[in-house]
Amino acid sequence: MSNVNGSSPQKIFSGSTDAAFNLSSSFGICLVAGGLVWAVDAWLRLPLHLPGWRGLIVMAILVAARGVTGLPWAATAAACSAAVVGFAAGNIGPHSVLIYLLPGLILDSFGMLGPAWRSSLLRIGFSAGVANAFKFIAVLAFGAGFRGVGSLLPLSSHFLFGLVGGSLAAVLLMRARRK
Repeated sequence: MSNVNGSSPQKIFSGSTDAAFNLSSSFGICLVAGGLVWAVDAWLRLPLHLPGWRGLIVMAILVAARGVTGLPWAATAAACSAAVVGFAAGNIGPHSVLIYLLPGLILDSFGMLGPAWRSSLLRIGFSAGVANAFKFIAVLAFGAGFRGVGSLLPLSSHFLFGLVGGSLAAVLLMRARRK
């Protein structure tokens, strides 16, 4: 099955020569995505009392950056730009840079496992869920966290919000490429 321009759904997240943009445009998209990730983390404060809910938005942005650009390192570049903006703005410290970088590195690592990991909605969602869960683990490793409720509920909610965000972004990109 192919779409209008002849590429199959398996090539949507391929990260090879099927990139929709040139390198400088793709890098610009990653910078904008990183700015959005930082803005969501820094400014979006809603009293939902659900740990990890911003991961729904952040993972959707990172998956979208990787899917739109088609580059294998796009999620890492977006996460890196979010970390640089956050550090330059003064609202994250040096240890928080890792907390920003980890989800992008994990998403890109799963994407390097092969075409099946880049084309399956379930696998893309799973990798986004794992990336968001590891963000929580990194927060715990640096001494912050949700000690009042334990760590199983926040870990599972981080995973679920990441899974949903990554899956939603993948669905939207696949639908957009079919038309």
